[in-house]
Amino acid sequence: MVEFLRSTIQFIAPVFIISTMLNVGLTQRLSDIAQHLKNWPFVLKMLLANFVFAPLLMIVALHFAPFDPALKAGLLIFSLGAGAPLLIKLTQTAEHEVALGAAVMMLLTVVTVVYMPIVLPMVLSGVSVDAVAVARSLLMQLLLPIVVGMLLAQFVPGVVKKVQPWVGKLGSIALYALIVVTLVGYYPNLLDIVGKGAFLVGLAFVGAAFGLGYLAGAGKDHLEDIGGLGTAQRNTAAGVIIALENFSNPNVLVMLTLANMLGIVMLLLIAKALSRDNRVTVGNA
Repeated sequence: MVEFLRSTIQFIAPVFIISTMLNVGLTQRLSDIAQHLKNWPFVLKMLLANFVFAPLLMIVALHFAPFDPALKAGLLIFSLGAGAPLLIKLTQTAEHEVALGAAVMMLLTVVTVVYMPIVLPMVLSGVSVDAVAVARSLLMQLLLPIVVGMLLAQFVPGVVKKVQPWVGKLGSIALYALIVVTLVGYYPNLLDIVGKGAFLVGLAFVGAAFGLGYLAGAGKDHLEDIGGLGTAQRNTAAGVIIALENFSNPNVLVMLTLANMLGIVMLLLIAKALSRDNRVTVGNA
């Protein structure tokens, strides 16, 4: 039974990744996203927060942590990927304009596709990573579905209106299935990771990353909230691709999944708290 669950990960992961990214393309208009990206000071701060300061925090923390290489690899991968589709859900929960969350998510996802293949081999010493293969996988599984979704929404809106809700549900179901199958299938690995306290580093990182992104908002409530949520919620899809295709040790995937799951719970609670004094704002980014 355990072996069967483990084998299903190879099928569930692509379904989660592609359906989630396709749903982003089906639901978001490029013009709305581009409007929010005109705020260059915020864009620049978000890039620095997500691709310089957040990974640097993790690198420094792991320098002093006595974890084995697989756990460190999982946490590093977790910290490097930005642009999670879940940011759209977090944006809705925090009661902010969805297009702003989508704009931040798209920006960070595009940069992640270029950034991770370059930086990953630098920070994972002693691990051989095919940068070209990583870039190709990220491009095909992250960006291509978004582009296809946007094209479909542009040219066959009637079909998209009927199909999109099912695509969105499929992505959500696949995410939950991936989390459950990974944690159940690798339960002994999970106990080992929890016993070593590595998950605490993941939780601390999520909290610190939220603070970095929040500061990028520079006093504007909607930018502070989305900046914090967007920086703290890392790109699970990108991390899963890299963990499955480049590492044979299952602890890499289990560590990544555990950190992501705990991060999701924490950020949903934060987003709910933020919603208490927020209202949906349009066109003020």
